[in-house]
Amino acid sequence: MEQSSISLRFNQNREGNALLANKEQNLLIGLISSIQTGLFVNSLETGMSKDKLRQMLAEIPQLKQESFITEMLTLLKNEGERTAYSILLPYLLSSDNEEEIETILRKRFFGIESFIQRAHHLHRFMKYIREKNIVSIEKEDFKRGILAWDMGELITLARVALETGYIDEQTAWEYIRFAGEKCRQIFKNWEEIGKSYLIGQAMKTDKKEEIDITITSFLSATQDAESPWKKYYLSLSTT
Repeated sequence: MEQSSISLRFNQNREGNALLANKEQNLLIGLISSIQTGLFVNSLETGMSKDKLRQMLAEIPQLKQESFITEMLTLLKNEGERTAYSILLPYLLSSDNEEEIETILRKRFFGIESFIQRAHHLHRFMKYIREKNIVSIEKEDFKRGILAWDMGELITLARVALETGYIDEQTAWEYIRFAGEKCRQIFKNWEEIGKSYLIGQAMKTDKKEEIDITITSFLSATQDAESPWKKYYLSLSTT
């Protein structure tokens, strides 16, 4: 997996005002999402043109109309992918046999093709990381869940919604603060947050190239000396 010049992916806003430490830490919950989308990693401003932001919104499958962005923000805040993941996890941890997991899920639930698909994605991801030994994700990491995925997406979407005129700055910061508070209840450090985001990405896709990109972004965020996550430890205080 190509990892050269990886620090160049930390797109810094050199002209923006410095943020208070708690605001910046809340914003950095979405670091991996920012790396992957090319947004500024250290400011509320995205650093992208409105045309590019609108193109980004158009490529979100769940967002049938751009104006539904506020509803999607509410969904990510209240539920996101966490509910589906919490239902699937016990079955995934109970068996290494992908076909057996699907059989159990089909007996237990009705009309859940999307659940079956997510289960396959996660099972293949578990197998992939074991075989490749690229990143170590333990059972406890899976048990902590994918809150950081939902909150990372919430932060990115709130920033985009602000710059496309759907919400104001105060509302954007409220979403970002919420994400920080929720993550501090579950995670002790940036690495746990990164693994949670990675697992969430894995549940959404089984495309190897997308998984590899997210793994590279995770390794960059947690290991590169230029990473904002290396600037300071995650403070568990919200003040």
